[in-house]
Amino acid sequence: MPLDKEKARKNIKDILNRMEKNTDASLLHEYYKLFKKEVPFFKRSFASAWLFMNYDEKETPRFRAAEKKQEARDKPQEKQAPTASRPTEAERKKPTADKPGSISASDSPLSEKTVIEKTIITIPEEESKHLFVSIGKNRRLFPKEIITLLLTQTSCAREDIGSIRILDNYSFVQVRDSKADEIIEKITGHKFRGRTLTVNYAKAKVDDGGAE
Repeated sequence: MPLDKEKARKNIKDILNRMEKNTDASLLHEYYKLFKKEVPFFKRSFASAWLFMNYDEKETPRFRAAEKKQEARDKPQEKQAPTASRPTEAERKKPTADKPGSISASDSPLSEKTVIEKTIITIPEEESKHLFVSIGKNRRLFPKEIITLLLTQTSCAREDIGSIRILDNYSFVQVRDSKADEIIEKITGHKFRGRTLTVNYAKAKVDDGGAE
């Protein structure tokens, strides 16, 4: 068995502690005299080390076993989740919305993020305006960030924001015409990504199929 120095040091401390507190001093003195008489002076240290080696080899496995038991007691027991019964064919085909306690897409905690990042709103051209925004790809801008900006800084709802086209230095955003003036007023001068934004009506019609 290889020497576990840390464990051996603990055993030495344990021996000294037990010798001082739990030993018959007169009996220990008799052993001391006998050991001193029978073991030559130059061999006493090695004899003591040999005795300790045997003690340590016996105690170390016990110590490790006790450590493992303590670790097992300290480790939190994982509760096994009850096994859910498999749904029947009728339950699998039944619409989720009809099930008690079901969560619809609009109630899901992920729905807002999904709407912002994934949904492309189509606004008829006759009901929309295209706006120029003075920030683009060079500021690591993405459509979802423009959408979030408009939702948080104006009274726009998600359905008021249509296609978004982001170029290197600026972007074009299609919005519902009833919200265009408010967006220009509230977003112009707003600091975003280290820039002061400017928003105007786009000079030319921007034809873009959706958020990039």
